[in-house]
Amino acid sequence: MLVTHSGRFHADEVFAISMILMIEDREVTRTREDEIIQKADIVLDVGAEYNPETLRFDHHQNSFTRAREDGTPYATAGLVWEHFGARILAKKGLEGDYEKQFALQWVDQKLIRDIDAVDNGLFTEDPRPSVSMLVGMMNASSSDEAEQQEAAFNEAVSFTTGILNNFIKAAIKEAEVVVELEACAKQVEAGILTLEKNLPFKDFIRSHPEITRVVYPRSAEQFGVFCNGKENHLPERFRGLRDIELNEATGLTDTIFCHKSGFMSVCLSLESALFMAKSH
Repeated sequence: MLVTHSGRFHADEVFAISMILMIEDREVTRTREDEIIQKADIVLDVGAEYNPETLRFDHHQNSFTRAREDGTPYATAGLVWEHFGARILAKKGLEGDYEKQFALQWVDQKLIRDIDAVDNGLFTEDPRPSVSMLVGMMNASSSDEAEQQEAAFNEAVSFTTGILNNFIKAAIKEAEVVVELEACAKQVEAGILTLEKNLPFKDFIRSHPEITRVVYPRSAEQFGVFCNGKENHLPERFRGLRDIELNEATGLTDTIFCHKSGFMSVCLSLESALFMAKSH
């Protein structure tokens, strides 16, 4: 039996439930009765106890002080992802300890950390439509009956499962090529990373400031230039131009366009993409 608290539900325990249901079928009971909590196999966000060895994952008690290196405190979603995440990734087909660790951190940084931060009150004055707000808005009205709230809870679990699945798929895709990208990063010349195939590199280069621009094949017929940060955007004289105008500005013959902000451009040949990537 998997137990979480009754009443209004929140993103942290709903996401945690979605995680556990990805690896095993569990009956979910929503209660605050201590007698039932004590009998549960897994307890989430209630019970005033954190003990991963006995599968107790509450964070509300004063004795709980765990936080990430950046200071973001853990809530139930983060604790459960930390404990079960590797098993979830393995079940989804990801192999390799290094790759799993990369994916664990990727999902936490992209999704789970923010959920934990909101649940711990870090963004109480922030009106943005976060995923936590979206889940919270799925609660039934306080005037509705218990059956309506239970239906809303089940809908929220389905909603968060879909979101989590999409993030995990993206993380696995990133993790499966991280070793290959790290090898490519050793061949950077003058800040330019040239890829022989279109790998998911955009998140990777954010942690490699030595890479200023990336040249990569967008398709069999096109090559792209992608810039790592505003400070590395392509020159203003290229921005917003396309075809003949861009050819005239660059002196090339096969350009397609340069985005008006300068963060990327497209050409028909590798040579032209490299020329644009080297331009200042």
